[in-house]
Amino acid sequence: MTTFAEGKTKRIIEGPQPHTVILQAVNRLTGGDAARVAEIDEIGVFKTEQAANCFKLLSKSGIPTAFVDQHSGHELLCRNCDMLPIEFVVRRYAFGSYLKRAPQFKTDAKPHRFDELVLEQFHKMSVVATPASDTPVIMTENDARDQYLRDGEWAQGVYTDPFIVTGEDQWQLYSAKAPVEGEALTAIKPELSGDDLQTILETIVRPTFDVLEQAWGQIETIHGPVTLVDAKFEIGVDRETGAYLLADVVDNDSWRIWPGGDPSKQLDKQAFRDGQAEALVTENYKLVAALTSRFLED
Repeated sequence: MTTFAEGKTKRIIEGPQPHTVILQAVNRLTGGDAARVAEIDEIGVFKTEQAANCFKLLSKSGIPTAFVDQHSGHELLCRNCDMLPIEFVVRRYAFGSYLKRAPQFKTDAKPHRFDELVLEQFHKMSVVATPASDTPVIMTENDARDQYLRDGEWAQGVYTDPFIVTGEDQWQLYSAKAPVEGEALTAIKPELSGDDLQTILETIVRPTFDVLEQAWGQIETIHGPVTLVDAKFEIGVDRETGAYLLADVVDNDSWRIWPGGDPSKQLDKQAFRDGQAEALVTENYKLVAALTSRFLED
């Protein structure tokens, strides 16, 4: 079968039916823009089970998704989509990179909880600016990694997954790790019209988070119900129908989940980024696969 694309943690190959593809999960985790990479047995199977469980729940809840079925232990059968170069992030709590952009929410107590969900967008291209480049250049993260990542450290002036400030005529890109102020790194032509962006946010992104937040809140652990802190989603355009669909994967790399609302009990990929032993990471992913299977219980 034809391989369409291969990334850090998955490959996409031609599907067995027209207008379909197979997403193959690789037994690999990456962190820090792939500055840390680990090959971990069975991770691909656990991630695939998590994604299949989530997509089945979301489809049942009326969310339009690219998911068709679980094809094998480490493969998802999906609609063939052109992916938007945007990460859609939804936050219930002020945590992670959000605190770098909005340090006023930092606290020594429990993380600040938003009554209204915060919706943000980040561009999947990287911006290379001064001092790495005299003028801002936009390139893929893979190209930026090859040229500007050395020994796990990015060169100064390289901004991965820049934060998007949307506008009618242009989108301004800012560092995702600093307050949004002053002149933007660069500006680009909008990837979506304002109406299409709002449609995606209100009919796919926000409802997806709502469904997952409710589902996780009903999962009891020895520490209490699981809190969905934040999540990132990707949207594709169905190549046959032109419809916007929730695509790629929704799994343990996509969210922060805290049993009992306790950050020290995190079960998601952040534990790997923080240096947790690979054996414990594997157990977390196995546990989350089992917990997400409970999403489908009546």
